[in-house]
Amino acid sequence: MANPDPPEQLSLGELKDELIAHLMQELCTPLTNIKTALKLLESPVLKPLQRQRYLSLIRGECDRQNSLINGATRLLALDRSPDRAGIVPIQLAQVIPGIVSIYQPLAAEKGVRLGYTIPANLPPILCVETWVRQIAIDLLHNGIKYTADGGHVFVQASVQGDYVQLEFRDTGIGISPTDIPKIFDRFYRVRTLPDEYDRGAGLGLTIVQNILLRCGGSISAISQVGAGSKFRVLLPTKS
Repeated sequence: MANPDPPEQLSLGELKDELIAHLMQELCTPLTNIKTALKLLESPVLKPLQRQRYLSLIRGECDRQNSLINGATRLLALDRSPDRAGIVPIQLAQVIPGIVSIYQPLAAEKGVRLGYTIPANLPPILCVETWVRQIAIDLLHNGIKYTADGGHVFVQASVQGDYVQLEFRDTGIGISPTDIPKIFDRFYRVRTLPDEYDRGAGLGLTIVQNILLRCGGSISAISQVGAGSKFRVLLPTKS
């Protein structure tokens, strides 16, 4: 299976400039919402239900700010990571099961079945282990987050030519066709999500894609609203 052409990788300077510009814009919205909620909380005739609503808004916007800052920091940190010349082979069977086990309690709490199939005889992949862990964490977290009670999330690995494919699939709410081409863009948040779902900072999938660019891999997504999503990650087995 051929590795699809990767998107253009920005230089460190370009990445920093773009991130700072976008981050400043993105941080303005939660700050404005927090200031508005604080002003409304000063009203002497505020009802308890309204007070709770404004406090929840403030907590949510604080979480959003924290997510934005942490995501931007993680993305910039990739440029201080080893280049491909320093990457050593690793076995997915020694990495993925441990990460899945960490997320089992969260999945169980939501009533979501979580499983995996990682054959022990897969060829070793060429990627930094911490990067592979980050990829699995971000994709598992998203799968569980957007899958309702009674659904399932599954991770499966297979050989595809000179790559090992990791497929993360779920039975969650899915992604619309108009959003699919944009989900890896920096700060892009799916607009069609129901209100009860947190749209996050829009950096998780960007970080995954940038990690894969740096180790010679790629990621693609297939999804249908109401029928779940599949994220297919290709990790190189040869330099």
